[in-house]
Amino acid sequence: MTNGYVDGVVHDLSVLFSSEYRDYLISINGDKVKILNGKLVPYGDVHGVSYDLWKLLSSEDRDFLIRNNGDKVKICSLNGKMVGLYFSHSDEAYCTFYKELLEAYEEASSKGDFEVVFVDNYDDDIESFKSYFSKMPWLAIPFSDSDTRNRLMQLSTYPDLIIFNSNGNVTTFFGNYFVEDYGMDAYPFTCERLNFLLGEEEEVPISELEGKTVGLYFSPTKEEYLIPTIDVYNELKWKGEKFEIVSIDYPRDEEILKQEYKKIPWLSMPFTKSNTKKLVRIFMPRSKARLIIIGPDGKIVNRKATHLINEYGIDAFPFNPNMLDELANSWKAKQETQTLESLLVYEDKDFLIAKSGYKVPVADLIGKTIMFYILYADDYICSRNFTQKLIETYHDIKAKDDAFEVIFILMEGDEDIFDEFFSNMPWIAVPFGDLRKNLVKRRLKIISRGPKAIIIGPSGRTGTRDARQLIYAYGANAYPFTEQHLKHLEEEMEETVKGWPKKLKHGLCLEHEFSLKWQLDARLCQECRAFDKFLCRHYNCDAC
Repeated sequence: MTNGYVDGVVHDLSVLFSSEYRDYLISINGDKVKILNGKLVPYGDVHGVSYDLWKLLSSEDRDFLIRNNGDKVKICSLNGKMVGLYFSHSDEAYCTFYKELLEAYEEASSKGDFEVVFVDNYDDDIESFKSYFSKMPWLAIPFSDSDTRNRLMQLSTYPDLIIFNSNGNVTTFFGNYFVEDYGMDAYPFTCERLNFLLGEEEEVPISELEGKTVGLYFSPTKEEYLIPTIDVYNELKWKGEKFEIVSIDYPRDEEILKQEYKKIPWLSMPFTKSNTKKLVRIFMPRSKARLIIIGPDGKIVNRKATHLINEYGIDAFPFNPNMLDELANSWKAKQETQTLESLLVYEDKDFLIAKSGYKVPVADLIGKTIMFYILYADDYICSRNFTQKLIETYHDIKAKDDAFEVIFILMEGDEDIFDEFFSNMPWIAVPFGDLRKNLVKRRLKIISRGPKAIIIGPSGRTGTRDARQLIYAYGANAYPFTEQHLKHLEEEMEETVKGWPKKLKHGLCLEHEFSLKWQLDARLCQECRAFDKFLCRHYNCDAC
């Protein structure tokens, strides 16, 4: 148990749980447990009392442990060895700690003075125990001896590693932390060695971060979060704000990490397994690409700053949760006054480009219905059918009304990908690498990846964000995409559906009849490969 972290508050457990006359708690078996440096350790000796391992691990009719092949090993053979009691159960078979303990054991056991004893502290059936134990190279308390297992569970009820030295003294109740953080560097697990490692950690200099708001960026290479974070970081540094980011990556190939760190303008922590795991354990980022903000006072300010940056950009700084309502109201006001210029004009960038290279002034598009067609580098295959459908629809709409335009934006990818996409499109685009794509992404709150078709009305306000489905369903008839017009189309379709047959035979399934259904979401017919045939596209076989 370590010092207690709650968002914004750091608790010193020795202060929280002790009194003027008491510096201990009582364990389940009546032993005194001392509160020391935020951890709970057996009272008396700083690192624990002396145990007779034979009495601890044996029972009235058993003086042996078992291996997974059925061999019995006398408990007295552990005399003079360091022993780790490993409390776990079959649900932990694929956890990271089990794999790390396995690595450490293979190296430590070869020295002849270290052994692990497995104590199943949860499984209810022998088969689960056997399945899990079959993967272990160490010893175990027999599953049949539930009395001893239950007695030992008083020491730990959570997957843990308690380490005893050769004299039976507990050196640590937190062997899992030391193995996770240091691996074999913690060997021989003596009090002196563990204290040295803990003291070594405290000497990491962080003076340059004092007094600053600091962001801990877990997994910095997720592009959809990385790019807007870089933009906000650079702008804050340019403004002279006391802000810094430190990258903390998960274990990966070192050369790949070096290449990826070239992309980022901020600091990165010297990469070691122990550093990363310690911070992951303390801050528990529940997903990758998580930016956790620590205030100048060392308290956690916000655990979800990546989402705030995506939604509000630099306005999210200093990421205080108390600002959320204010930000939401501010952005609502911005949406109500949104214009096409506020989306597409930034500094001296006030134009878009045609395939010919001709610059199209944003001013020429004011008053028109605009569709932003947004793609990412990996959308080539999944967007191919819709792009073809949109090209047909675009020409049909332009033939009857020139007050419509499509603007292509590549959110992510290199120039070759941009050229490959744009070469087949008859409309205009935001130039490759233009930072206005981030402005559009932020203003329209585009968070998820995948193809997007978003309508901006003649007033500059955001209309429907589901234009892809509407074009699949109605084609050019969906224009001008206004709420009133789309409601009219829906009512017409409801009348059309009333005239459909209830059941239909089809070559896709000769054995059963199909129930016809109208659904707005686009689906590709697997037989005719078309999107605009309602009768073909939306039937489903109830039996199959």
